[in-house]
Amino acid sequence: MRLSITIPAYNEESTLEEIVVEALAAGAAISSEFEVLIVDDGSTDITPSLADRLAATQPHVRVVHHQCNQGFTGAMQSCLEQAAGEYVFLGPADGQADFGDIRRFWDMRAEYDLIFSCRVARRDSRRRKIASTTWYTFLGVVFGRKIPQFAATFLFRRAAIPALPVRIRPDAANFLPVLFITACETGRRVCILGTTLHERRAGVAKARTASYFSW
Repeated sequence: MRLSITIPAYNEESTLEEIVVEALAAGAAISSEFEVLIVDDGSTDITPSLADRLAATQPHVRVVHHQCNQGFTGAMQSCLEQAAGEYVFLGPADGQADFGDIRRFWDMRAEYDLIFSCRVARRDSRRRKIASTTWYTFLGVVFGRKIPQFAATFLFRRAAIPALPVRIRPDAANFLPVLFITACETGRRVCILGTTLHERRAGVAKARTASYFSW
């Protein structure tokens, strides 16, 4: 399989179906050999049954369930581990990203192993912008190098994803910085692609995980 479009979802009953429809359209525009993988991260609303219905009615859709909520890192790692595609695209279930952007990532795949997105425009509250800037400044101090303010979409060549030098807790928010630094330091071809991060379409940010893609 060429491409896995993976969507971590925790209590996203109000947006999941429309996001999956958008992901299916984006995948079909690229290749007939693709899947949309939903990782239900222990949702307590109807997200699990909705994901199962989508998988039962859409041949390109597959779902993996976590028995309990694992958080940002746990969901991301399941996306990468369970994906069947040669390339893995990750995007959120809350509408913060445009799945049509997959084409931009896909067209760069021959040049790069791991393509991260960074925020060139951020349409959310001043409080969240301040919190994000503070977090990334702290990361820069901890890791001794500038860390981009990641957005919500990524494309990785699965075979090139490096093993991390440290164990990341499933509920931690430092998975992407560690992956980014490890990829750079182990000679992977890394790119940072600017994208717009939108406000979530519905629902609320997840308090325990500070939402999956907005730290």
